[in-house]
Amino acid sequence: MVALTRSHVVGGGLALLAAGLVLAFWPHEEPPVEEAIRRKIGEMTHAAEQKDIGAVMEGVSERFKTDQGWDKPRVRGVLLAQVLRGQWLRLFTTDLEVTEVSPSRGDFTVKFIFGRSEAKELEQLGQDSVMSAWRVEGSFENEDGEWRMVRATHRRLEPAELF
Repeated sequence: MVALTRSHVVGGGLALLAAGLVLAFWPHEEPPVEEAIRRKIGEMTHAAEQKDIGAVMEGVSERFKTDQGWDKPRVRGVLLAQVLRGQWLRLFTTDLEVTEVSPSRGDFTVKFIFGRSEAKELEQLGQDSVMSAWRVEGSFENEDGEWRMVRATHRRLEPAELF
């Protein structure tokens, strides 16, 4: 049987603390711009489906502007109106393209398809589903370690443009 002294316990605790600090502060590689933006769009899409407007808006910069004159508060208002009206249950993204502009900025183009349906996959959206679709182009920037949308433009898609 090993007798533990106070110095052994304190030494072991300090060793564990030191190991934890090393792991916490060990440099980790940031994902490439394209991957980071794809992840962020995925997170925002999932949050929108869950009707978590706060989580969606965390991905939008305070500097956000659209070519149509929308700012962050306007986007929040539009999203809240859609959630309160219960306009859609499912949100799908297609044709997502991301281009790295710099290590802290990337441009994207994506189609968002909103459906009033219980479909789990885009292909399952039936003809009886109520749908609307939008093409969004914009830019994300890395703001203090967080990727946020800073610019966007949108237009409604015609049915022929969906697939």
